[in-house]
Amino acid sequence: MEQANMMGPIRFRLVHLKRVTILAVVVIVIVSWYISSQPEKSPRTKTVAADTRKMEHKVAGSSIHDRGVAKKRMMGLRADGANFTLDGKPVRLLSGAMHYFRVVPEYWRDRMLKMKAAGLNTLETYVPWNLHEPKKYTYNFKGMLDLGRYLDIAHEVGLWVILRPGPYICAEWEFGGLPGWLAHIKDAIRTTQPLFMDPVEVWFGRLLSEVVPRQYTNGGPVIAVQIENEYGSFGNDTAYMERLKKILESRGIVELLFTSDGKQFLISGGIPGVLKTVNFQTNITEKLRKLRKVQPDHPLMVMEYWTGWFDHWGEDHHLFWLESFEMNLVKMLEMGASVNFYMFHGGTNFGFMNGANTQHNRGGGRTLPTITSYDYDAPISETGDLTPKYFKIREILKNHTPPGVVPENLPEPPTTMGKFDYGRTTVSKALPLDKVLPLLEKPVSSHSKHLGLGYGYMLYVATVQVKPEELSVRGSIRDRALVLINDIFVGEMNEDISTLKIDPTQELIKGEPPYNLKILVENVGRVNYGSSLKNQVKGIIGDVYINQNVEVPEFKVYTLDMAEDFLQNLTEYAGWTQGTAAFEVKTPAFYRATFTVEGRPKDTFVHMFKGKWEKGVVIVNHHNLGRYWNVGPQETLYLPAPFLKEGENEIIVFEERTAAAEVLFCDKNSLGNNLVYIKET
Repeated sequence: MEQANMMGPIRFRLVHLKRVTILAVVVIVIVSWYISSQPEKSPRTKTVAADTRKMEHKVAGSSIHDRGVAKKRMMGLRADGANFTLDGKPVRLLSGAMHYFRVVPEYWRDRMLKMKAAGLNTLETYVPWNLHEPKKYTYNFKGMLDLGRYLDIAHEVGLWVILRPGPYICAEWEFGGLPGWLAHIKDAIRTTQPLFMDPVEVWFGRLLSEVVPRQYTNGGPVIAVQIENEYGSFGNDTAYMERLKKILESRGIVELLFTSDGKQFLISGGIPGVLKTVNFQTNITEKLRKLRKVQPDHPLMVMEYWTGWFDHWGEDHHLFWLESFEMNLVKMLEMGASVNFYMFHGGTNFGFMNGANTQHNRGGGRTLPTITSYDYDAPISETGDLTPKYFKIREILKNHTPPGVVPENLPEPPTTMGKFDYGRTTVSKALPLDKVLPLLEKPVSSHSKHLGLGYGYMLYVATVQVKPEELSVRGSIRDRALVLINDIFVGEMNEDISTLKIDPTQELIKGEPPYNLKILVENVGRVNYGSSLKNQVKGIIGDVYINQNVEVPEFKVYTLDMAEDFLQNLTEYAGWTQGTAAFEVKTPAFYRATFTVEGRPKDTFVHMFKGKWEKGVVIVNHHNLGRYWNVGPQETLYLPAPFLKEGENEIIVFEERTAAAEVLFCDKNSLGNNLVYIKET
């Protein structure tokens, strides 16, 4: 009994000691792995670039490009020292911007494969709130807006993703991506005021349900998420930025967060403890040194290296001089910077989604709208063609990055699909503006508080008892207005022209009262940058007077935004004027034609300039290609093959002023003959 009593405690102590020993070994292994996986602490600032190249050489043999397998990862992207690390290994981010909402989904994979073939390892995209939530609490994540599918394709192709969800994105996009229904909150835009922040929180809750499962640490491609966008150029309220950070984190974002600004706004647009990145096109050494001075213990990241520039209507076409582009890219790579090419593939501002800037233009008016094409002089053109800039990037990335950053044997890019000239088609039907009214939604009163929040056009209609010889707006017109009396065009008004003299001898509007007054107001695109974001309600802002002293008490206001329901009504409407009589219809009016596609559809262009049309919108099979305007520089509208079908296709043109008898197609894009080259200064 005594022997048994003695062996029990001894056996217990041995078992306990064995368990403690095993536990200690496990702890040591975990701690050792954790220490070895941490990035090196930053050396002195002057050695950052050299150490970056040294660490990249260490992973020359590692296959950092083999991705696409969905599995949990222990660590995501880190920016704790001189270098970015991913899964604890140094990495140089070579990224390209492509916005899914500017490219038809059928071409997403093609463009991504071309990006990867150029040596890129990352894809960057904004998220347009206004398209995803066109009406409050009504969401759209289908077709061209299927963000989840877009991220999944990037993952399959083997590209990491940098996501820039806003809520404000700039991007030369309508209202900087903010929904038009928020325009009425004015000074609350981009602040912590509930009028703005409450809708943001609800929107982010819906958006991030698409993103969180696709984060890198969850086995997906998303490695970094941006907080707001270039906020330093708009304000300096750290509380606002901190609030957005908290929203992102509270809804499941665990990947690297960062901000993005021009060099003079790095501090005002940043958040303490959050990585800062810089945007620029020229003078790169100065700007990267500024970024390094602001945050010496973090990697250099150029979030926007502008590969070209955008165009406004009435301006020349902008190009970035290739030699300057090449020189700057080599410099930033030699300084150890990661880079995102903005844009790598620009795409198209389909529909009414072009943005605008605020300044005087040659034709008058303070709003300067961006053209429909967002080609941007990017390495991959608007239509998917590979430019000399593309091949120069491919060459530079292979020759000016350490071994292992870019694969030695890059894949060949996919073959670009050819373009086709579908000839010309004759207009067969026309429909004047007054006949369109029954097809539109019911009008609202001009006294409504919810006017001016939509897109496209607004038609103001009133009956007046005095013959108009002068029309004036005591307030402002946003942005352009065509004035019609008894459906006869009598003149144009805009932001700078608020008074219109009407020829009293105008024979076509003679007769006794009442007179029918129509004012067609175009929202040419909401401003996407600067303080003018606070003042983007569109339409007639103020009161309308006839002959200086007779106020028009009220208008009925119709919305003409080319929505699907309206287009369907238009297609099915039996009241079109047909045959030769169609050419007698007075503008503004709709014109209809058909054309036949034999075999598999191909990309093509509608040449509105050569066709002698003046200003309006082109719609093909209910796809709004965007605006055209003979002031240039853009002369053609891109018509991607997925918008077409084999057999008969419908084309509808809404022309404001001067219609033509035919619609012309061609196989080459024309974005302007007068060129402006951007060079290093």
